[in-house]
Amino acid sequence: MTLTGHDGHVGRVSYSPDGSLLVSGSVSGNVYIWDTRTGDEYMSPLTTGKDGAVWSIAVASDLKTLAAGTVNGVVYVWSLLNGQAASPQRLDEHSSTVWSVAFSPDGSLLASASRDKTLRLWSIETGQSLVELCDHTNEVITVAFSPSGRILASGSKDWSIRLWHGVTGKQIHQPLRGHSEGIGSIVFSPDGSKLASSAGDNSIALWELKTGIQIATFRVYPLSAHSVQFSPSGKSLLSASDDNIRLWNVEDGTSIVLDGHTGQIHVATLSPDGLYIASATNNGKVQIWEAGSDQRAVQPLPGHDSFVHSVTASPEDTSIVSGSTDGTVRIWNVQTGELKLPPLVGHADWVLWVTISPNGTLLASASQDRTVRLWDIQTGLEIGEPLRGHKDHVTTASFSPDARWLASGSKDETVRIWNVETRKPSEISPIQCGSGVFTVAFSPDGQLLAAGDSDGHIHLWRATTGQPAREPMQINLSVICSIAFSPTGQRIVSGGSDKVARIWDVKRGQQMLALEGHTDWLRSVAFSSDGRLIVSGSDDKIVRLWDGETGMEIAALRGHGDLVQAVTFTANDQSIVSCSRDTTIRVWDIKTALYQSTEHENPVVALASATLTDGWLLGPSGELLLWVPTEYRHYLQLSPCTMLIARRRIIVTADKSCFYSGENWSECWQTDDLASLLRSM
Repeated sequence: MTLTGHDGHVGRVSYSPDGSLLVSGSVSGNVYIWDTRTGDEYMSPLTTGKDGAVWSIAVASDLKTLAAGTVNGVVYVWSLLNGQAASPQRLDEHSSTVWSVAFSPDGSLLASASRDKTLRLWSIETGQSLVELCDHTNEVITVAFSPSGRILASGSKDWSIRLWHGVTGKQIHQPLRGHSEGIGSIVFSPDGSKLASSAGDNSIALWELKTGIQIATFRVYPLSAHSVQFSPSGKSLLSASDDNIRLWNVEDGTSIVLDGHTGQIHVATLSPDGLYIASATNNGKVQIWEAGSDQRAVQPLPGHDSFVHSVTASPEDTSIVSGSTDGTVRIWNVQTGELKLPPLVGHADWVLWVTISPNGTLLASASQDRTVRLWDIQTGLEIGEPLRGHKDHVTTASFSPDARWLASGSKDETVRIWNVETRKPSEISPIQCGSGVFTVAFSPDGQLLAAGDSDGHIHLWRATTGQPAREPMQINLSVICSIAFSPTGQRIVSGGSDKVARIWDVKRGQQMLALEGHTDWLRSVAFSSDGRLIVSGSDDKIVRLWDGETGMEIAALRGHGDLVQAVTFTANDQSIVSCSRDTTIRVWDIKTALYQSTEHENPVVALASATLTDGWLLGPSGELLLWVPTEYRHYLQLSPCTMLIARRRIIVTADKSCFYSGENWSECWQTDDLASLLRSM
């Protein structure tokens, strides 16, 4: 759920104690109250008027009182009744921004923490300041009551946490010290035995209240956590940083990331039942996430954390291998999309290319760290030392058909050939090109080695000697990003910056066909194993399928949210695998793609084959079928995509048993099958 209404940075969000309401405050000085079941506004927005931005909010346990602290140092307290708010009390004894407010468990007291280095305890009944606490030596950023209300905790930019009597304000413990920068957030565990704190030193600390001892430290990188909160069971901690939200296991310190945000995150909070997470961002949106069970809240799918640069399928069609800018190589089960092994770690920079040996036993990865690494595809263990010799990014690699040799290309303008068994360069390596190399490929018989460079040349050499087999084929003013031999070795398909896939006659060195349709760079091209089909992936985010003989476009596969980095056929030619800078890998069913290209009358097929445009799933004639919220589009899986390997996955399905269509609603309503269905409900 996404709640929109704020017109500026949302600084705080807070659930009501029963979870029925969510309150958010922003720099515009407005406070919104939302019904968490529907996402609707519970009442008209509240405003702090001339007192400016709201930087803290809290709801009392009886749901009858709401407090907000402002940039001008004024605390507003509203009484709520039947969806209406009475004129607020203005508590104005602070001299600067109120960073945090908190109600006592019984709702009779309000604590406030301010930039003026003080804390105050207020009587809700009278609106009077009862106690001023002045022991901190810098801004007081955060304040919290213990579950019993007996203890009040405060955190400050003076690096300390102080504990006070919840009624008298008397300090009851020596300050807790351990952070090396200012305290940003504190929270008590549900049983009141522990305290968690976050600070600007990129750490979250866990304290035992009885002894005041720091019992655990969790490191938050690359940015410190703005807020922390215990889950209802106390087994997990939720933290929010600018770029992510994490859920930490209190016992072992491991964490998982909740991603998919559409702005810089400022704060996040768990609902009282632990089932939902609300986050606030600097773009004025409040997003609500389904957290799942307390033990497995926001458990992600095991997708890549960053751009997926390369993908390939194993010869026996059991695995998909991918390489990413997150520096890892991953091996996936082609049937389930699950990881077969832990991520393969070793490269010190982006993994730009992965390829599998024809016998299916070895995996090679090429990286910006200037190395090529060999891995055992069954165990994931690295074989020997990295292959070193290139002086710039290694952009591509290819095994020879007999798996004895591995060719690699680099931005250093060379192609190198390596002996796979000895992991040493061959005698003919390196082969010089005139510019950076982005793609290499052996011919099916192993006699030729081809490479494409950034000057538009497609080079052909004798693989055994390294001597030119013919003059380079050239496309003027183009970068060759990808080349592939046909199964017979008589043709080559190329793709690059000129947006056109081109088929070449290898023997004559002449262009045979130009496959036009893409509107941006072609990053990847491939032949099917029988040569009848060609697939291409482009910066225009589309995967296109072509007739390998005529060059006619057969299907356009849409779904990626960013440029398509690589495409390949599975060995049985039944599916296409693609990867993208949107961090996802998609598997497309070819038969379904061909069927959808010709069958649009069936409404079920129309929905299944819908395209996503400006947030709408559109039918074949451009009719609006379904609106997809912004945060879901990145993870949407629509047929003919049969598998989405990503951090999240959203699937839209329909079938004839419950899908009805017509020119107007009354026609659908009067459908006999629908009437029978309704009567049976």
